[in-house]
Amino acid sequence: MILQERTEALYGELRRELLRFTPGSRFYSVRQLMLRYGVSRRVIDAAVEQLEREQAVETRPGSGIYVRQTSPRKRVAVFLPDWPSEGNRRFSQDLRAEFAKRSERWDFSIVPYDHQGSILRVVAETAAAVSILIWPGRLVSREELGELARLPGEVVMMWYDLFGVSVHSVCANSEYGGMLAAAGFIRKGHRKLAVIASEPRNHDIVDRIAGFVNTARLFGAEAVEIPCEIHSGDYSTGCAHDAMVEYLAAHRCGFTGLFTMSDESTQGIISALAEYGLHVPDEVSIISYGNDRNADFFMPPLTTVSGCHTECARRLAAELDRREETHDSSTIYIRANPSLIERESVKNLKSPKK
Repeated sequence: MILQERTEALYGELRRELLRFTPGSRFYSVRQLMLRYGVSRRVIDAAVEQLEREQAVETRPGSGIYVRQTSPRKRVAVFLPDWPSEGNRRFSQDLRAEFAKRSERWDFSIVPYDHQGSILRVVAETAAAVSILIWPGRLVSREELGELARLPGEVVMMWYDLFGVSVHSVCANSEYGGMLAAAGFIRKGHRKLAVIASEPRNHDIVDRIAGFVNTARLFGAEAVEIPCEIHSGDYSTGCAHDAMVEYLAAHRCGFTGLFTMSDESTQGIISALAEYGLHVPDEVSIISYGNDRNADFFMPPLTTVSGCHTECARRLAAELDRREETHDSSTIYIRANPSLIERESVKNLKSPKK
């Protein structure tokens, strides 16, 4: 995993550096790359191999690495914040698979960026035909939306519902996702519910929590929000654990169903509950959001609301293809409805029918 992350980071850097070289010119030597970026030969070889597969460079034995002639394909880049996230990694791999099917038209790359730095500057320097942005875990300002609209090329904001704004956006229906979680608990007899904002609070998280709380109260259930202070780049598993411990130390556990914001943070929450003798699902049932690949490996397997990563990747790639073929310049707006994936982390509190 560390090799893959370092390779992706170096690959993004080399992609930007290639813009400084003319086609046919000699690129940096392996030794120069090792000194310039402070990485091992193994990482360099893996990054260069990826560039070779995309026909961006060619390695000539005994001579060096050379920049190939400009490809007629358009470059599409997904910008990933540099903190561990299974959901972001899964989405980027789903995108890679979709654009691999369309390799005659698109040149796909992943560009990691410093979540504390300026993503707008990185996007401008990368100069891709299509830039797909996974925003840092914070709210986006109106000023930043204005800057996004002025960036060169097509810019697509992921996981933000920007309907009515002249910026392309792709998102899951977050409010509906929260509604599904509340309905999943209520259907099994739960009336005392809680939600914890166990990921940085952006528009997506705010809408998700609102959907959960409003639906619970609409059907006469209690719904409390457990405080959790977490910021972009924080370790969500640890922050969620500490927030849950602090809450349980100050309050009795007055809920039977808990909605969490990610599968990753749920690991810390389950650990905190266990420290207070509360086990899933006997004392506390849990529904998480994301449906990452590790949800099946929880004990018990985790009931989740799907984050729509695969569907959004498929629909975005298809829409970009369609726009190329039809020369459509309208604003892209894609919103997918999540689904509830039921496993074993929610206990049925209803009395069996006689």
